[in-house]
Amino acid sequence: MQVTESIIIGIFLVVMIVMGVYYSKRALKSEDDYWTAGRNINSFVGAIALFAALTSASSLMGAVGSGVEMGLPFLFVYGFGVTCTLPFTLFLVSGQIRRSGVRTVPEFFLKRYGMSVSILAALIVVIGMTFYMVPQLTASGLIGSYVLGIDYATAVIVLGLGFTIYAALGGMWAITYTDLIQGMIILVGLAVLAIVILFEHDGIGNLLSAALAVDPAFGEVTQPWLSYFGLFIAFLWFGVVSPSAVMRNFASKDARTARRSAMGACFLYASVFVFGFVIASAGTNLDMIGSLDNSDMIFISVVEYYLPPILAGIMFAALISAIMSSADAMLLAISAGVAQDIYKGFINKEAREKTVTRLGLVVMFVASIIGIVIALDPPQLIAIMVGWVGGGLLSAFGFPIVLGIWWKRANKAGALAGMLSGSLTFLILVITQPFALVAEPIIAAPVSLVFMVVVSLLTEPPSKEIQQEVERNHTNVKDAL
Repeated sequence: MQVTESIIIGIFLVVMIVMGVYYSKRALKSEDDYWTAGRNINSFVGAIALFAALTSASSLMGAVGSGVEMGLPFLFVYGFGVTCTLPFTLFLVSGQIRRSGVRTVPEFFLKRYGMSVSILAALIVVIGMTFYMVPQLTASGLIGSYVLGIDYATAVIVLGLGFTIYAALGGMWAITYTDLIQGMIILVGLAVLAIVILFEHDGIGNLLSAALAVDPAFGEVTQPWLSYFGLFIAFLWFGVVSPSAVMRNFASKDARTARRSAMGACFLYASVFVFGFVIASAGTNLDMIGSLDNSDMIFISVVEYYLPPILAGIMFAALISAIMSSADAMLLAISAGVAQDIYKGFINKEAREKTVTRLGLVVMFVASIIGIVIALDPPQLIAIMVGWVGGGLLSAFGFPIVLGIWWKRANKAGALAGMLSGSLTFLILVITQPFALVAEPIIAAPVSLVFMVVVSLLTEPPSKEIQQEVERNHTNVKDAL
């Protein structure tokens, strides 16, 4: 057990839980407060919170571990894709979906396409976000077992329930402001680690040369090109199709604030992979591939090797921050999917706001427990698991969301056809594995597009009211809606 690092992590967890308790009274006042923080988040807070929500265990431990194991080209494709997702989201959906006035992705589908599409979307959100919890919980277990000196399963349970408590109590208010602190810790921790590494090796040139001397394959293309392309496409679209990311738009004060938040988060996110390149090079220098049970542990090994205990504790707090800031947003998306979109949307439309928000609180704990059970025996590298989730959400939601915003002719039948065909194609490809790793959305997403366009054109167009609503979402009038 690393005593200093453990104390720092313990203090950090207590502070996050206290913040959840502090914001609980405000969050439980209304559904708007619980799911969207009263639609009152400014661009500064929104940018850092969005950055923190997207900077998951995959962005740090997963990217470095897969970069060392699969080479720099894999890391660069990963980093380029996830950094581009924010400007891609900004121009494609941020302002328009904020103007729609909804609180969740399934609610957008309800307003745009109708009940059947919304129910299907809510089910996909719950399943997809629950699986997305697994890599975050896996990283929690790896960090906790190493730093706290407890076994992996106990670490997954303790840390998993820790971030569930503050997220469930404080809703989007607590999630946003804990993410603000966590985002700052992530940036400081990564910057300190990268600077120490560069000083230790007298610059980036010497560091990279040393890494290539240890492993010449570090600079080579080691995977089929379909893997790189599939990974890039999955992460490029992630900000558009991930309910946990899209819900950040709904919390912004207005459409302009949502766009500014996305642009600010983009610049912050780019720095993660600049630092990640330095850390992956240092990890290659340690020559640990084959000596670790899990390549995702390379990041932790680099921290322990280069940093003294106090700085290592801050860096581990940054890793925990990355996990918690992503997992809490996923829990909120799952909670909204069940309590808001399924229960209030279809089972009990007259449900009181307090009933809905309290149900959401319970759902978070249930979803967390399910994720913990799966994470006790994780199926893959962290980066690969996240790539699967991104690819699955793209295959199901990508074109129904985008065409719903940009194409007035898109209708309910087309959206259902697109979501079902994309989801089923993705699942078949994952199960049968006829292509390279994480290449499934290259096939599944175009299948969704074709089915959605063809079925929409062969069936009745949506009502004039819906078409007029699509037009209004592209105007700058009443931007504060």
